[in-house]
Amino acid sequence: MKKLISFDIKADFGFLKQPDTNEPMYLTYNMIHKPFVLGLLGTILGKSGFQQKNTLPQYYNDLKDIQIGIKPLNSENGNFQKTVIKYNNSTGSSNKGTFKDISGKDIENVGATLNIVEQTLIKPSYQIYLLSDNQELISRIEHNEAIYLPYLGKNDFSLWWEKESVKAYDYNLFIPKDSYLVSSIFSKKMKINDGKEIEEEVPAWEMNLSEKSFMYFERLPIGYVGYDDELYQYEYKPFVYTTFKLKPDYRIDNLFQLDNGEIIQLF
Repeated sequence: MKKLISFDIKADFGFLKQPDTNEPMYLTYNMIHKPFVLGLLGTILGKSGFQQKNTLPQYYNDLKDIQIGIKPLNSENGNFQKTVIKYNNSTGSSNKGTFKDISGKDIENVGATLNIVEQTLIKPSYQIYLLSDNQELISRIEHNEAIYLPYLGKNDFSLWWEKESVKAYDYNLFIPKDSYLVSSIFSKKMKINDGKEIEEEVPAWEMNLSEKSFMYFERLPIGYVGYDDELYQYEYKPFVYTTFKLKPDYRIDNLFQLDNGEIIQLF
């Protein structure tokens, strides 16, 4: 039988690299995403990561059907503070090429110092919901146990959670009849146009200008595509996090109402 639980993860720093950014600065996603969460669950269970070309890792194949939800904690309108960190990689293995010696002769496959500039999250924290019948996974989360050390994007940035943050819920599928508030991030509705899936317009908000509310948008990975071609590219969807209520005619897939009254999306 599937069980719905949540737990709060936090770290001093985090770096969730956007693969479409490069020098002069590597950028980070602000929000964690499903491939990251599945990797975290894989470290908890001790499952292997990427091992060979054209093959998805064990953790992803074993856990990809788990439905998850995400909510940022202690953020500013959904955003976390960021800083820029500069450092040098002097191992030589990350920046190999052809260089000239003092006589002008080309020397191939030589490593040089690589100057790296990274945008870094400061004190990111998130509430992760998961719906699963994997009893070992749920037990390890409840007892604050992991086979491998979890980290937030880089092994320099370890993350952790407290046993006290783990919660279990009764839940029901939610179908809106009145205006409603989604507590987690949720994916914008998509529609088909000329055979292609595109995102719809901004959701139908119930505007209340007397209250301080916000809308946060980010395009986030939901899985992998192209791994048969050795590309391992992310598949994306547009996500929203907001304190505005939605009108009942804006129907979102996979909404669940918890016994504490919260409405979340699992994807």
